[in-house]
Amino acid sequence: MGEAGDTLQALDMTEERSRQFADYWLSLPKTGLIPMRRTFMPENVPRILPNIVIHELISPELIRIRLAGSAVVEDYGQEIAGRNYLDFVEPPRRSKASRAIHVICEQPAGMLVQLKSVTRSGRVMTRESIAFPMRGDDGVASYIYFCSSPARERARVAPESDQLQVMNVLNRTYIDIGAGLPDYRD
Repeated sequence: MGEAGDTLQALDMTEERSRQFADYWLSLPKTGLIPMRRTFMPENVPRILPNIVIHELISPELIRIRLAGSAVVEDYGQEIAGRNYLDFVEPPRRSKASRAIHVICEQPAGMLVQLKSVTRSGRVMTRESIAFPMRGDDGVASYIYFCSSPARERARVAPESDQLQVMNVLNRTYIDIGAGLPDYRD
């Protein structure tokens, strides 16, 4: 493995899905350190597909969720595809959350994040997500592919109507994929 692979080995990834996703992303051919979306073949990673989320960077105020795997939808308690990811972030943190995500396309980098989510009924859930940038058909790096672990600490007796209300970052680590680490800290 190259520099990005060495960096990934040093990270404290607690979830096997994160490692599988990172290994697959690293295997994709790159254009300027970032793969084209068309090189991502879902059939090559069938076990983690329920945990994949694709975000499209539209503007600092709009990060559209293009696709959410079934495990992620279940954890959110609702369909989230088509929604603005920032709607799930507390209003005072939205600009920081947006910046933290945009920076991985601007200075190509990956991101490993531990999240704490609170549902409408007050249940607290934690998850690990790893993210890498992707280029659209136009060659612009404007997509972020996430692989999220299943939420933990969620009571199995949660009512069907229990929906994720807010998310907060417990820890964020950027991953050097060849362009250095972003200066951004939130």
